Amino acid sequence: MPLGDADTREIFGQLAMDLMDAVEFVPGTVYYTTLRDGAAPRSTPTRLFFSIDRQLLYANFYLDFGPLNLGQTFQFCEILNHELTKAKTTGREIVFFSSPDGKRRANAVCLLGCWGILFNGMSATDAFAPFAGMALPTFHDATPTVCLFKLTVLDCLKGLEKAVKCGYISPDTFSIEEYQHYEQVENGDLNWLSPKFIAFAGPYNEYKQTVEGYISLTPEHYIPYFKKHNVTLVVRLNEKLYDENRFIDAGIDHLELFYPDGGNPPEAILLQFIQACEATTGAVAVHCKAGLGRTGTCIGAYLMKHDRFTAKECIGWLRLCRAGSVIGPQQHYMETIEKKMWLAKRHIDDDSHVVMVSPCKTKQRTGTNIFTAPTTTLPGAALSKVNRSAMALSLSTTAFLMSEPSPKTQGDNLIELKHGRLKSPGKP
Repeated sequence: MPLGDADTREIFGQLAMDLMDAVEFVPGTVYYTTLRDGAAPRSTPTRLFFSIDRQLLYANFYLDFGPLNLGQTFQFCEILNHELTKAKTTGREIVFFSSPDGKRRANAVCLLGCWGILFNGMSATDAFAPFAGMALPTFHDATPTVCLFKLTVLDCLKGLEKAVKCGYISPDTFSIEEYQHYEQVENGDLNWLSPKFIAFAGPYNEYKQTVEGYISLTPEHYIPYFKKHNVTLVVRLNEKLYDENRFIDAGIDHLELFYPDGGNPPEAILLQFIQACEATTGAVAVHCKAGLGRTGTCIGAYLMKHDRFTAKECIGWLRLCRAGSVIGPQQHYMETIEKKMWLAKRHIDDDSHVVMVSPCKTKQRTGTNIFTAPTTTLPGAALSKVNRSAMALSLSTTAFLMSEPSPKTQGDNLIELKHGRLKSPGKP
């Protein structure tokens, strides 16, 4: 029964026109529409209404507004699945609604599409098709300036679809609690981006907690988690703020690959990053200052090479995993290297090694394996311990391995903003 029927007009009066514009997402079952702020209709004998506008909020850095992260996405899926269970027992239709604000609509459509992919067996294209004629804003990067890079809802859905197909994530085993716990700054500010990679904020030599609540963690805060989850290499992309031997002495290899904050990796550094990760049989934990820009860019290049993500699919997926990933010119850079990554020689057997569990854990594939990750040992590159002098690039100056000047960088600002936004009342 269409939502524009006489019963709807009679019951809802002024809301009738809004409901007549509802988009049918699952035929005869799930609909989406926009209602004016504050217009929250009560459920009826034939329809259940729900919204998450005040429940699941995106915590922005600057002008970014979405997509909502994986933890929030799975929370939405739980809510919708619960509503579906109620609807089946009563024979009612479900109407998911949001504010008509463009940003709210984009996030709402993205959430519905993610549910369709994760729980309804839909492709990204099919999940977005009902909304193809809807004018939705493109997502903005974590900057305060105009964003010329157009990342769409469909890009994010295609990124999720590719991640599911590649075994990065499964709705059967994803843990909302684990994701949200380790997302918190005091618990590590880390996220799994694939079975192979963790992105995290860079640690410091000393633990600090300021009166404002800003927290700096040390390598020792991460080592137990890394050992438990078979992290065998840490890659540092920012200036030296801790002694790498604290990881090395714990049996975790360490690699220095500094390049300037907010920039794109020089070709030689990106090549070294990819080769080191391919040569590492365990998981790789990567950080810069905030673990967003340089970290997301380098990991994204690896994902494009090994799992043939497009740049936009990759950025969409990374931001679902870790909000704010890939910033400013790094977005365009990833597009410029997309074909090069696809054409790069693959030295790996995709099912040759195993990485232990993560919040993005997938079902077992063979035997007791939790993950099968793309890894290899390159000729002459077997690593029992990553030797900095052997693996670090031959740089004309040692400044790359020294501290950057004291003025705040993009990473410093993002770290401060993340501390503040995670403490805000709007945090879901």
